[in-house]
Amino acid sequence: MMHRRSLLTGMLTTAGLSLLGKAQASTMDGVRQQGFMRIATTGANAPYSFLDADGELSGFDIDWSRLICKGLGVEARFSYLSWPGILPGLMAGQYDSVMSAVRVTPERKENFVFSAPYATDSAAVIVRTDNTTIHEVEDLHGLTVGVASGSILEDVAHAQGKPGTLRSYPGLPDIIMDVMSGRLDAGIVGRGGAQYAIKAQQVPLKLVGRSIDPHPLAMILPPGSETLAATISDQIRARQADGQAKSLFDHWFGA
Repeated sequence: MMHRRSLLTGMLTTAGLSLLGKAQASTMDGVRQQGFMRIATTGANAPYSFLDADGELSGFDIDWSRLICKGLGVEARFSYLSWPGILPGLMAGQYDSVMSAVRVTPERKENFVFSAPYATDSAAVIVRTDNTTIHEVEDLHGLTVGVASGSILEDVAHAQGKPGTLRSYPGLPDIIMDVMSGRLDAGIVGRGGAQYAIKAQQVPLKLVGRSIDPHPLAMILPPGSETLAATISDQIRARQADGQAKSLFDHWFGA
């Protein structure tokens, strides 16, 4: 299967990244010459990117990527792998870009190039619906909390939640399962993905408290890709202006 090959290639390439030097820039001329853009995503973060019932990549980020590539006159070609391997793979030149609900942070801007934001997301605390003791992130002090491995939510958990035990998971589905089972007291998760999961899966969970640490989401590219990023940004702004961005948001998150 194509998806399995993409995943395996990503895993094997990631294993040798420590031996590689600086990132290889992606250029607009290079992308147009090859006729496609190589885009990495996790495929495990609904509604942003996930595998549908037919095993095909679907989601808000996938649709956005296709809109951008259509405007550029190229095909969107996706690979999916776990988050810890994605940014090293981008640095290694394995991908032209990453579209995986990537938050724009000052630290990441020191090492990568970002497009204009296409959405905003924040962190949230997720608990069982019968939980009556956790109301804000500060109530997680001393508890057992789950976060996605390698995400900036680990820093949010340490700084604001101060849990007794912090457990890392591959993605949101695993956190949801352990919160439901009681193996976790709570999870610190992306608000958009958690809202979608609760609604789509009808799980006995709820989000509590304020939105935490909101950040813009953007496509991320290797250093030196400023010209390509600018062209992608033009496409994002054009789709926001003509209403297609709103249609995508309404489809995946509800009007």
